[in-house]
Amino acid sequence: MSTAQHVREGTCEVVVIGAGMAGLMAATTLGGEADVVVLEAADRPGGRVETVRRGDYWINLGTQFAEGTGPLIDALERHGVEMGSLAGKSVGLDLNGKVVDTNKLFDLVFRTRMGFTDRVGMAMVGARVLSAAPFLESDSRVAKRVRAKLDKRLASDLLRGVRSELTQDVVRSWSGQWMGCEPGETAAKQLVTSIGIALTDPAKVPNFALPVGGNQTLTDILAADLGKRLRLNSAVRSVERSDDGVVVNYVGEDGPVRVRARRAIAAIPSDVASRILPELPQTYRNAFADIRYGRYVIVGFFTEEEGPQPWDEYFGVSTPQLSFQAMFNHAAALRKGDSRKPGGALACFAGGAAADELFELSDEEIVARFSKDLLSLYPQLAGKLGEGIVRRHRRVVPFWAPGRRESLPTLRNPLGPIHLAGDYQLEMPSLADAATSGENAAKAVLASMKS
Repeated sequence: MSTAQHVREGTCEVVVIGAGMAGLMAATTLGGEADVVVLEAADRPGGRVETVRRGDYWINLGTQFAEGTGPLIDALERHGVEMGSLAGKSVGLDLNGKVVDTNKLFDLVFRTRMGFTDRVGMAMVGARVLSAAPFLESDSRVAKRVRAKLDKRLASDLLRGVRSELTQDVVRSWSGQWMGCEPGETAAKQLVTSIGIALTDPAKVPNFALPVGGNQTLTDILAADLGKRLRLNSAVRSVERSDDGVVVNYVGEDGPVRVRARRAIAAIPSDVASRILPELPQTYRNAFADIRYGRYVIVGFFTEEEGPQPWDEYFGVSTPQLSFQAMFNHAAALRKGDSRKPGGALACFAGGAAADELFELSDEEIVARFSKDLLSLYPQLAGKLGEGIVRRHRRVVPFWAPGRRESLPTLRNPLGPIHLAGDYQLEMPSLADAATSGENAAKAVLASMKS
């Protein structure tokens, strides 16, 4: 008869569960003010932040951009991470083999290779997005009513009355590339905001940039700051309240461990939180159940071209008629003036239903499809593409069905000694919001331990 495996015991002041951006920011905010341990189930920190580097170039294989304001930007500046500028760059849209700049609405509607029905459809969707855009950030009563209305409608309502199949493909593509879902899965507000980014000059989006070296540059720094306090390959099984705080049970590299702490911060996806928090009240369980996650398949390519190229002016190109829905140009942040070093770095994205289909294929089949379509988009890359680097993400950007965000405020409140953090907590799920939620949770924990 086998004996039960010995459970090691440990103590600390705060346990942070999850070493994505929210968890890393929470742990480093606690810093020298609390004895903290960070538990991460994976073998690397960063969560959905992952970067592959080669020479002067890098490819973000998870979260693509840094934007917004607050703790994320503050941390990048504090740690001296250089920000690659996207000033003068824009998003292109490939329709029927012709790429146009989405900032130039006249060109988008009238100079692309489209029939009359397609032009009308694109104009209808564009008008609906642009009419809502001014109300997405204002605090006026009218703006709040507009946002509330958008939150109660399906994003597919943007296509109401649109007969153009091409326009429908474009909207599905934008939904897939920015949110990883279909327009019929999510509320209109989130998609309208995402499309607004594609139709906006990057210079008008606060701090919209690519950190030099990739987004992982910051998560690497934060993880290094934690040192031995960060424990990888440590899968948490349960987090429960105790008389004087919490008890966290996890399985580490050396077997099962039980840690007793005064507080815990759960910086993990909604389904994981529901699983490891057995005492979760039904209202919290319902709010977590309201969150859905986008899914992606990404293939990154380092390239070996020389001299100016037609994609240099774009940081992204939407490709609704190809096997991937967008190509992001990571080297755009390094292109300044006429100077251009040889080579580059491109990432091709497929999200939503397109990703669901690709999940069934092998890496080799996915790379073959993406390579073929990338060469059809830019024949100049023939013989210049490196080996495809494939990532499959089944859970990335949070999104909500119409009306489901109304449960969100519940998740902003702690469960006694257990605090929650994640990009689902704030208005627009992003890397910046994840960082803000982590810092907010850490500050709340410190305040609660002093009271």
